Amino acid sequence: MPQKLLFVINPDAGKGAIREKTLDCIDLFVREGFDVMVYTTQKSQDATRIVRARAEEFDRIVCSGGDGTLNEVVTGLLDGGHKVPLGYIPAGTVNDFASSLFIPKQVMEAAKMAAGSDFQTVDIGRFAGRYFCYVAAFGAFTNVSYTTPQVQKNLLGRTAYILEGIKSLPSVKPYDIRIETDDGLVIEDQFIYGMISNATSIGGFKELTPRDVRMDDGLFEVVLVRQPKTPLDWQNIFNELVQPHEESQFLIEFKTPGLQVSSNTEISWTLDGEFGGTLKEVRIDNQYQALTIFSHKM
Repeated sequence: MPQKLLFVINPDAGKGAIREKTLDCIDLFVREGFDVMVYTTQKSQDATRIVRARAEEFDRIVCSGGDGTLNEVVTGLLDGGHKVPLGYIPAGTVNDFASSLFIPKQVMEAAKMAAGSDFQTVDIGRFAGRYFCYVAAFGAFTNVSYTTPQVQKNLLGRTAYILEGIKSLPSVKPYDIRIETDDGLVIEDQFIYGMISNATSIGGFKELTPRDVRMDDGLFEVVLVRQPKTPLDWQNIFNELVQPHEESQFLIEFKTPGLQVSSNTEISWTLDGEFGGTLKEVRIDNQYQALTIFSHKM
């Protein structure tokens, strides 16, 4: 009996790049012995709905789209309590999760991996009842990494992120924040940016995350940026971002399995590059090895 495979496609991701390769992907899956059902998403949250409702009918799910589509599929799997393994064909503009797992950018190479037998289990974040695959962030520059042109990233690397971020400086505001971690750390300060991540790439930049990231250890990597007081402080922050220091005046970095973030004002969050809501308090937990995904074993 052939195994059943659900192929969920966002046809508009990455300017519709997957469209011309869809038949080739289906042909590959059939040749590998799968009975394939194709579902093209029609609107936001469509992937979550179909996966939540029908995942148990299939032996494997493969999705193609950007980080937002991936987030919807993972949400459908976890919300439904499904243990079905996932293959991913990245077709968005950033694809941080795929980069972190060394999933190929080339459609057919990624399809071969999705149809293969190499897999690993990875952690997933839970944010106020919602899931995120690799990052929850707030504050200054939150969207910069997703709006910086790829040409600039290729030419200038991390500097492109910083140059693009400078444009948003007039709108930057600090938040009075209290953070309590599951392992007893308490931090209270003014921060202009915070990132809770489980990835080696954020917004296409590998330099924005700590170097010792493991995606299956049950721990988040947390980066916080304190409020600068003077124009010189801004310069020091940028210097520390470009060339991280062991001891930093403005950056706080640590690992934790979970944390509570509280503020006296509402904070807008981004989850996997999409709007995540505006909250004064939020609980963020690491779901240890909650997802099985086909990729090169780490």
